[in-house]
Amino acid sequence: MTKRVCSSLAALIFLLASWAESAEVVDACAAVVNQDVITVSEVEEAGKPAFEQIMTQAPPDQRQEALRQARRTVVERLVEKHLLMQQAEQMKIAVSEAEIDQARDQMLERGGGVSLEQYKAELRKSGLTEQRHRESLKEQILSSKVVSYAVRSKVVVPEEKIKAYYQETYTAKASGYHLLQVGFSFGSSKQAARQKAEEVRQLAASGQDFQELAKRHSELPSAADSGDIGIFKADEMASAMREAVTSLRPGGISPVIETSEGFMIFKLLSSGQDTAKAPYESVRAEIHEILFRKEMEARYKAWLEEIRSGAYIRIL
Repeated sequence: MTKRVCSSLAALIFLLASWAESAEVVDACAAVVNQDVITVSEVEEAGKPAFEQIMTQAPPDQRQEALRQARRTVVERLVEKHLLMQQAEQMKIAVSEAEIDQARDQMLERGGGVSLEQYKAELRKSGLTEQRHRESLKEQILSSKVVSYAVRSKVVVPEEKIKAYYQETYTAKASGYHLLQVGFSFGSSKQAARQKAEEVRQLAASGQDFQELAKRHSELPSAADSGDIGIFKADEMASAMREAVTSLRPGGISPVIETSEGFMIFKLLSSGQDTAKAPYESVRAEIHEILFRKEMEARYKAWLEEIRSGAYIRIL
């Protein structure tokens, strides 16, 4: 609530508790924001939880400095609040009683369906009146409206930025050659093993699913994984395998090659290409929210600095 004159600490506490009378005794001033005065009692009220925590938890030799820093933070927050309230007045932004009722009801709903009677009882326990709390809700709504009009409405996140963030954050670069494998051991007949390998290679080249072929025909343990043997770097491969694989493009199938284990066929799934961690459409809204929030915070900070630079602010 905007204060045009400083009131006494005792009177302000009485005002918060009963909201019945205006104070007449002068209270110390903590800061001046244009035509508004921030009183010491306002600072004490706003920072009470933090101050109490410092007094009970901070080491005795650090309390005074911790309190000084905490008070400075509270004063800066109050300066920002007063600037926003002044902007609301300049913009002729108003808040209706219905809007305050709606904000209160939403708060009660988020609290698990707290009733009005329970809400009022909690206010009484804290020593506040319903009217005082409505004033607080009004200030929050006003602040939100000011920021929405002055900043939020001007934030736009281009599609190309969303896609760039997706490429950077939701894709991973393969570190080598991701391979599928079908293999046949020499067994009793090396010629028979080669013949089987050539037949399966022809089936793969004709378009049949390589992983299904691996499951049905491969004689290697990788058949249980549909032939997927993972990612290999070039220097991790035997020379015959390296020559066959490194010349392939993604999707390509190697000729039958002979190794010490038997006859092999490889299919290259990817080679240093981006591999998506999640489909773009499934994370687009999440990315938009992240980028919107970042842009919003940056613009709000710049806008607030501009408002501050044109204001008379004195912190005592």
